[in-house]
Amino acid sequence: MKKYFILLLIFLFANLHLYSQSAIPSQLSGNVSIEAQTYKNDSLINAPSTPEQILSNSYLNLNYIIGNFELAARFEAYLNPILGIDSRYKGSGIPYKNITYHGDKFEVSAGNFYEQFGSGLILRSYWDPVLGIDNSLEGARFVVRPVKGIDARVMIGKMRNFWTTSNSILRAANIDMNFADLFENAFSNNWNVTFGASLASKFEADDNPNLILPQNELAYSLRAGLYSPHFSIDGEFGYTFNHPEAVNNFTYNDGNGVILNMSYYGKGFGTSLSLHRVDNMDLRAQRDARSTQLTQNFIPPLTKQHFFSRYTIFPYSTQLNGEAGLQYDFNYHLSEGSFLGGKDGADFSLNLSRINSIRKNQIDKYTYKANFFEIADTLLFQDINFDYTRYIGSNAEIVLRYANVINNKDFLFFSGAPHYGKIFVNILGLEGTYRFTNDFALHSKIEHLWQTQDSTLHEADNENGNWLSGLIETTFWGSLMTSIALDWNYGNAFDDHKLLFYTVNVAYLMGGNRFSLSYGRNPGGIICVGGICRTVPATNGFYLSLTSSF
Repeated sequence: MKKYFILLLIFLFANLHLYSQSAIPSQLSGNVSIEAQTYKNDSLINAPSTPEQILSNSYLNLNYIIGNFELAARFEAYLNPILGIDSRYKGSGIPYKNITYHGDKFEVSAGNFYEQFGSGLILRSYWDPVLGIDNSLEGARFVVRPVKGIDARVMIGKMRNFWTTSNSILRAANIDMNFADLFENAFSNNWNVTFGASLASKFEADDNPNLILPQNELAYSLRAGLYSPHFSIDGEFGYTFNHPEAVNNFTYNDGNGVILNMSYYGKGFGTSLSLHRVDNMDLRAQRDARSTQLTQNFIPPLTKQHFFSRYTIFPYSTQLNGEAGLQYDFNYHLSEGSFLGGKDGADFSLNLSRINSIRKNQIDKYTYKANFFEIADTLLFQDINFDYTRYIGSNAEIVLRYANVINNKDFLFFSGAPHYGKIFVNILGLEGTYRFTNDFALHSKIEHLWQTQDSTLHEADNENGNWLSGLIETTFWGSLMTSIALDWNYGNAFDDHKLLFYTVNVAYLMGGNRFSLSYGRNPGGIICVGGICRTVPATNGFYLSLTSSF
């Protein structure tokens, strides 16, 4: 790892020296982040202490451009990882380093890089420090753009696996075509047609003494889209040949996935419908990978990212190995002077999601049959919600939110083990913002969550029952923010867990720098971003966050 850093520094300073003697334009940019959490033992909420007392995650990104060359590197230090982040990140080093040459019609990269084909159905590599995911590819990539409207690329590499790489090799190719750019005179009034095709192949040696496993696994996808000023429709189909691995219980079935999105835009309103069906589409860069380790692909979620404070009780985790669902969105602007719009107008949004498992008829231990149009009776998730935002002059707004959620928590997060069964949630929230002056603003909200489940609770926890939550946040001079958040689990089924949780926070902004310090007693939960989730344990202690961009 260190030798790469030394080589990068030599290359960087050599180019800086060249620039000092020439007129070649150059630019250095980056950002740094430091997170630290203290841990105090709190047996009532199952919050652990740690031997280190303070755990920390930090990173430094550097990006240097000189002429047609771009150099990038990221230093990371997990000393030791904050609880909830995989402990295998423990340590420090430079896991990301990249050199790219940008030509007029081509691009060449060596080192680490991120890539996504289409919606990510067969390939998506990305970095998300909140979820603790980094599945960058270490290898080489070549991109060619022979004419405007065509982008073709090929790549080969190994995926990051904490501080090493996977024991497999990924080979991939992709082409995207934008017909409005290709045939500029054939399209008018913002009409467009797009087409894309992708291939991804993984080689992993068969080292299993009990099974005959494919060493080369192939996946492909096709996609197309039609876009106009008033409507759009796009879709993608993906297929993968058999890929026995730990997360699909070593099934020898092929996998497939279909994604379809439709939207319509009118004056003052918009509506959209998204559908997808996936079967055995959890692709990994290594057969023994589990949880969020070495994920090769991604399925866009069909659920809304809520802003409720206790959303960590009922998020949705996308089931890549079998689900079928839909999501409907409707947005409408209520005009000024109308009954519901009031003097200054209002916005209304309605969202509906429903996701079921797919029916699988087992043939033997390693294969099953799943008819494409057969949806199972098992409901995984359902969410019906609306937001109503009322504007009061230019300085104030009020938001009313409501959601009705059914979450099959046992199936989604406990592999069917009987903990909660399905949970049934109704949550109502009211929040408001008022800007008294340019130097002072007040934001507050109050929420109530009603919750039941269809199975008997056997163990005490910090999630079940009704909740009452509140937040008050102030902003001074646009840079100093203070807040206090309260979450009262007054309806917990266990009397000694009817607890009040709290967080007090102070944050300061100065240019590209942000400092934040908080102290709190937090119940923990599950954080999900884009249908990818990680568990956050309960904590009692201080949390420090420092970020800076330059």
